Amino acid sequence: MRTDEGARVLLKAPTGSGKSTAVPGMLADLELGGRILVIEPRRMAARMLARWVAKLRGTRVGGEVGHAVRFDTQYGRDTKIIYLTDGVFQRWLQDDPELRGVSAVVFDEFHERRLAVDVALGRCLDLQEGPRADLRLLVMSATLETAGLAEFLEPVIRLEAGGRTFPVEIHYRGAATAATRGGNRRGGPVREIPVWDRVAKACQEALDDAECGDILCFLPGMYEIRRTVELLSQVAWARGCAVLPLHGGLKPEAQEEAVGPNPRRKIIVSTNVAETSLTIDGVRTVIDAGLARVASFDPRRGIATLLVQKISRAAAEQRAGRAGRTAPGRCFRLWSEVDHGRRDAFEIPEVHRVDLAEAALLLMASGVEDVGGFRWLESPQPEGLAKAMSLLHDLGATDVEGRLTDEGHAMAALPLEPRFARLMLAGVEEGCVAEMAFVSAAVQGEGVWFGKKSGMDDFVMAEDYSDFQAEWRGFESAVAMRFDPQRVSQIGVSGRGCREIQQSFERLKRLAQQRGWPWEGIDFEGRQAAVSRAMLAGFSDQLGVQRAGSTLACRLVGKRKGRLDEKSAARQAVAFVAAEITEVQGKELVVHLRRATKVDLESLRSLFPEDLNEGEGAVWDETRRRVVARQERRFRDLVLESKDSDQGADLDAAAGLLAERVISGELVLKRWDDAVEQWCARLAGLSAWMPELELPGWSEEDREMAVAQICHGAVSYKEIKDAPVWPVLKDWLSAAQRAALDAYAPERIKLPTGREAKVRYGFGKEPVIGLMVRDLFGVWQTPTIAGGKVLVLVEVQAPNRRAWQVTKDLESFWESGYRQMRKDLAGRYPKHPWPEDPKAG
Repeated sequence: MRTDEGARVLLKAPTGSGKSTAVPGMLADLELGGRILVIEPRRMAARMLARWVAKLRGTRVGGEVGHAVRFDTQYGRDTKIIYLTDGVFQRWLQDDPELRGVSAVVFDEFHERRLAVDVALGRCLDLQEGPRADLRLLVMSATLETAGLAEFLEPVIRLEAGGRTFPVEIHYRGAATAATRGGNRRGGPVREIPVWDRVAKACQEALDDAECGDILCFLPGMYEIRRTVELLSQVAWARGCAVLPLHGGLKPEAQEEAVGPNPRRKIIVSTNVAETSLTIDGVRTVIDAGLARVASFDPRRGIATLLVQKISRAAAEQRAGRAGRTAPGRCFRLWSEVDHGRRDAFEIPEVHRVDLAEAALLLMASGVEDVGGFRWLESPQPEGLAKAMSLLHDLGATDVEGRLTDEGHAMAALPLEPRFARLMLAGVEEGCVAEMAFVSAAVQGEGVWFGKKSGMDDFVMAEDYSDFQAEWRGFESAVAMRFDPQRVSQIGVSGRGCREIQQSFERLKRLAQQRGWPWEGIDFEGRQAAVSRAMLAGFSDQLGVQRAGSTLACRLVGKRKGRLDEKSAARQAVAFVAAEITEVQGKELVVHLRRATKVDLESLRSLFPEDLNEGEGAVWDETRRRVVARQERRFRDLVLESKDSDQGADLDAAAGLLAERVISGELVLKRWDDAVEQWCARLAGLSAWMPELELPGWSEEDREMAVAQICHGAVSYKEIKDAPVWPVLKDWLSAAQRAALDAYAPERIKLPTGREAKVRYGFGKEPVIGLMVRDLFGVWQTPTIAGGKVLVLVEVQAPNRRAWQVTKDLESFWESGYRQMRKDLAGRYPKHPWPEDPKAG
């Protein structure tokens, strides 16, 4: 492998080929003159790879080989190889943009397409083409379409390694439903079989084979893992097996137990953390649920989503490959082969599905003026980038022209997401740094409560103004119990979650002390005004109010809706900010508003004077079916307070509101009948057929305008439901235009036989007449309208008035179609005249 200064290498190698462990060591052995940084997408992989490579090289972690992940850093001045997460590397780049002392950066598992990795790669390429022409870059992946990436990296050296792999048999197990009790085989009610039951069934099938080896099961999240572990620990056929969970929330020792050797056969129940990087010796069977819990961000609604989704075909190949790393294996996919073919080829890159605010802030702080024009492998969606820039503006990080403010530079300098950086700075301004540190630690962590807020009720007090008060009490209890999992779980608190919060809290405390910020003990009760104002500064875009007549349903800034927790301290508040807005898929899809804090209007007025306004308007009262005058106080687009009155509703606004409901079909104008619709269609058609007449046309906007004119002067449905329509339509056209409409798009046309036929018009459709065949005798050519420009579609009807043929070519009908019609229908309708040659008569 070439390692010239400034080299760019793209390495594609299958799972188990040793690229994550061998390549960094090969680079270190070349004595390139600096450290080798290996970027990993997950903390667990970074820690374990560092430990494994250190063992291979006969050293300890923190010596020649180290790692740097959140809350856990082990490397020293002489460390040559450092495995670090993409988030940590992102901050390294921010603190040292030239990566002094680094000779090579290795991007491992690039196929996961993490946003931080995309940004870091772009910055490293710019750095390589600038002051660090000696920097070497290596991008590695097992399953990746490398053509586009190779073009992005040009000039690049492309390498592909075969590696040692073993065949893996794929078995599809697609049945996901079963009849419920009382159902029947012929279509009785069915229920979806829980994923843990399906995994257990596949495990039982796998264990029937003596060569199954250890079993690795992939499930979407920790809840499903827990249910699966509980089930497998209870069944008789799994006795003798070590059933072990594996996910990022476990302690390192528990993770080591799952991947390390065990005298018993292991059934490892894992999230997608086991897809890549590490070989787990002994695994010969993979059971794949084909699902992952994917965090995304909906920029249109500004809502974080956490939904269970189908994995891509590439991810499925990664998972299956875990069974063939050390010996031939099998993979049971709990979906059908047809379903597999319909799945996406690769995962959607994070740049297209996560919040871009932090990436945008760090890029701007590094000197990138146009974030959209940055060196992206795949450019972000305009809507997502616009939402990120809007959030940065709401947080005070940018000015009205989109330039970084002093506050924005200060936020970028903190090792926190923009929102929490602003929160800490607000804590300094308001004198509640410790409280904001706890809030930041709690929101970014796994959480205080064990299970679904099972212990929250015992820590809530009636006088609370913030849900974080109960969390702080629960956290203090966990600290007092030294995070003992058995003791804290009895009070509904998560020991692991609280331990993680403590680590983050202590890190923020050190950060505050390093910067000289005032730090006093936590006192939520004594600093209510300060905490509320600081929370508002950090979460103004998540301000909410409860909907009238509801205790839980709420409206938020951005015209969003959500549901407040039943025990929230913000119930019945004038307004609140929700620190967590998440759309979660369970039995139903619900937008949860959690971790709320009451705020007052005076704080809104002082902190965001330009966003608070009052005004009058007209609104529709659904219950009374009338327009009322409303006086409103708004924060941005969120109505905080309103007062309705029957007096003084603006008549123009009332007409518009009534018209909207008529157009939508909610209200009906009884006199807007089929004749009116035909007039509208005639006008729309003739305007298109004969533009030289310069008629005004008839669009949806014209319809809305006409309906508004009909409604003008009224404020209720009662006043408009019988309102006359024709006066408005007749005034729509001048006398000359009305004459042209009647002449060129007539309601009826006169046929050569002297008979008149009614013309049916439709929007975007050809005009139609319909006559029984006997009434068409003598009409040998297709009639026209619009001065002969438009052929009329002729519906030739059978004696029962049903259409037998529709044509624009009557001549062809008389030549051939009529004979067939006569043959088919003459016997059925003998009283109808059926001359052999109609033209002869």
